Amino acid sequence: MINVVCDTGPLTHLWQIQSWVAFHTFDTIHLPTQVIQEVQHHVMLEQLETVSSSQICVHSVPPVLREETRKHLPSQFTLQPADLEILTLAQQLKPDWVLVDDLALRQALEWLGLTPMGSVGILLRAYQAGLLTQKGLDQAIDKLFVHSTLYLSPRFKSYVRTVVATKVRQNGQKAPRVLIDKAILEQRCQESSHPLTEYLASRKS
Repeated sequence: MINVVCDTGPLTHLWQIQSWVAFHTFDTIHLPTQVIQEVQHHVMLEQLETVSSSQICVHSVPPVLREETRKHLPSQFTLQPADLEILTLAQQLKPDWVLVDDLALRQALEWLGLTPMGSVGILLRAYQAGLLTQKGLDQAIDKLFVHSTLYLSPRFKSYVRTVVATKVRQNGQKAPRVLIDKAILEQRCQESSHPLTEYLASRKS
């Protein structure tokens, strides 16, 4: 079972190119409340669980833990509250990956020994799982560069295209699509978390 903690970037960028289906390769997606507050006004978060077929768990990270995380980081890392909640939650849950596009946050995660994965990596994983064809992957990468707010330098875009082409050659035949047991997923949220739909409903009331 694949568990991830997800930051604002991949949620936003993959929504902008209509590629949330790529999240289907993750069984459980953990979101801190600061991330939800950042994205809920420009993406349709209530659709995430349906489109991704993942279990979505929302976590409230106490400010005291957030500040404790900040104190233990080297001074060169200047991070926002949502970034600190991602770091705190990731250290608690030890996920398989932390989904993030922000460079400073990626560096902090690596400093802590955690493994980041960006939007491009999520799309590649979806291709390798058979969720995207090669043409679909190429189109999604093109859209990510043109139609999303993800900023990449021209040099890095060229590097990404080279990496994608290499992965496609290495992939050969598509891996079978991952099938997720919904009955198991319903049991996967931590006791300290809330289902996404329940959290969003509480925010409206």
